[in-house]
Amino acid sequence: MSYLREVELDAAFPAFACLQELFGFVPNVFRAQTLLPRTIEAGAGIASAVLLQDRALSRTRKESIMLAVAAANRNTYCAAEHHQALRSLGVPDHQLHQILMDHHQAALSPPDTALLDFALKLARYSAWLSAEDINALRARGFNDESILEAILVTALINFLCTLSVGLGPAPDFDPPAIRRSSNTSPQDARSYVGGTCGPYLRAVELRPQDFPPFAFFLERFGSIPNLFRAQTLRPDAIAAEAGAFRNVLIPEDILSHVQKECILLVVSAANLNTYCVAAHCEMLRAMGVSMEESDQIAVDHHQADLSEANKALLDFALKLAVRPLEFGREEIDRLLTSGFTEEHILEAVVVTAFNNFINTLQMGLGTTPDVEPRRIFGPKDVHLPPTVDRLTKGADVDLDAALVARVQDGDLDAFEELVSRHSRCVYRTLVGIVGNVEEAQDAVQDTFLKAFQHIGSFQGRSKFSTWLLTVATNTGLQRLRERKHFESLDDAGPETDEEFRPRQMRAWGDDPEQLCSKAERRALVESAVMRLPPKYRVVLVLRDIERLSGEEAAAALGLGIPALKARLLRARLMLREALSPHFASSAKGMVS
Repeated sequence: MSYLREVELDAAFPAFACLQELFGFVPNVFRAQTLLPRTIEAGAGIASAVLLQDRALSRTRKESIMLAVAAANRNTYCAAEHHQALRSLGVPDHQLHQILMDHHQAALSPPDTALLDFALKLARYSAWLSAEDINALRARGFNDESILEAILVTALINFLCTLSVGLGPAPDFDPPAIRRSSNTSPQDARSYVGGTCGPYLRAVELRPQDFPPFAFFLERFGSIPNLFRAQTLRPDAIAAEAGAFRNVLIPEDILSHVQKECILLVVSAANLNTYCVAAHCEMLRAMGVSMEESDQIAVDHHQADLSEANKALLDFALKLAVRPLEFGREEIDRLLTSGFTEEHILEAVVVTAFNNFINTLQMGLGTTPDVEPRRIFGPKDVHLPPTVDRLTKGADVDLDAALVARVQDGDLDAFEELVSRHSRCVYRTLVGIVGNVEEAQDAVQDTFLKAFQHIGSFQGRSKFSTWLLTVATNTGLQRLRERKHFESLDDAGPETDEEFRPRQMRAWGDDPEQLCSKAERRALVESAVMRLPPKYRVVLVLRDIERLSGEEAAAALGLGIPALKARLLRARLMLREALSPHFASSAKGMVS
């Protein structure tokens, strides 16, 4: 039994016949979708195109990718399915056990090990994938056709894992033991670059007049998205994806188009997929949703102008997409009590799963956005509910750890990469403390020199970025202490409400762009920030500009959370008062 009720479908249902040919049976994850047969057709079409025939990759290699990713996702349903598939292909049990535990110990060939390394990074850290990862596969003898197939297989298993979590089907086979740690980060994790530095693979030309899927996309979107142009080495996969669009995203008999686009938007933002965020913001704009509202939905839908039911729907999709290990029957019940039917919930699950497929595919291909993004999404740009870590989908991993270890072993190049990764944040923090650009530049050099001298004593009790900002803060404080007139930044005195009260609080106009240009607004805000007292300025910089969490900012400044919150509130009030003459509306918004 799954979370949702099932109905009987005719034995001749074409999608079931396709699945029977593909797997030898109809998996429960597809039987759990019988309330909406069109969603079964969508999933079966993609699975058939990706798995049915041996093309650039053998079926054994494909199933190995799926097993390793399922184990890394700690998805028992999919692990059981692909464990059994590899058994039927003749892979011995001891090797299957090692793929589940650690594929580096599975006696695989170097190319097969590299293939699984690539798939695992794409599946779980796709926003950090780069051309270097593609070139590493090429160096192992894989051509563009085989790399594209590996990307498709990885996207498919992410799709199936999301489906199985959201629908809760019983495993088709006895689940194997899974001990793979979900906290393992890729050893070569690097700075987030936005996933827009491709396309990585060559493509061939397909003309809409000769290729119906392109004609469909042209009619639907007014152009052919780069995501599909990048897959022309596999026209059958493009055709299956077009079929999924028709069956999952276009119908409006259950969820509305706007509801689906909002799901796609929030999940793409949580996955740090700038390409898809830009695309779905544009789709919502065409449906009458303003760009400002779309941006708010992407960053934090709880602050958007949405009904409580639709906020609950987006909470559901986000938890399914990025916190699958915490997802359960209670999420289904919560939507039912919010007024959604089982058909609504089923479609929400499939839309979320299809979104994870498309996000994975796009990150693997590295396609550039079709429309100019309003922002590049990075690790600190999206609000998610507590305990969610956008880098690891649930795990609190320090992606600097591998580089720090290399520096501690004497690798100077690794330290240069740490400098490149964190110099901007360190600089802006120091400007916030010392209030002077030239002095901040000197302090940046001092900070990294001190960090290099003391990195041997760094033991990883906090994230490296937090430790580095602590070094930067102490460096900035020391420079302030050397001045004749010094206002303490690390004042240990109590934070009282009497310390600052705004003299005026006026409502800001609905459209500040009518009052001054973007450049003028930025200059006004920067000037106002720099005029704040240092101890308030630095808190504002860390929390509102660098987007550190409260815990990270408090650790960097040596403050308790209550003191940090009190200073941040006062800093925001001071900044608002300073900017009110420039952004405030008429006197009717005045508060006495």
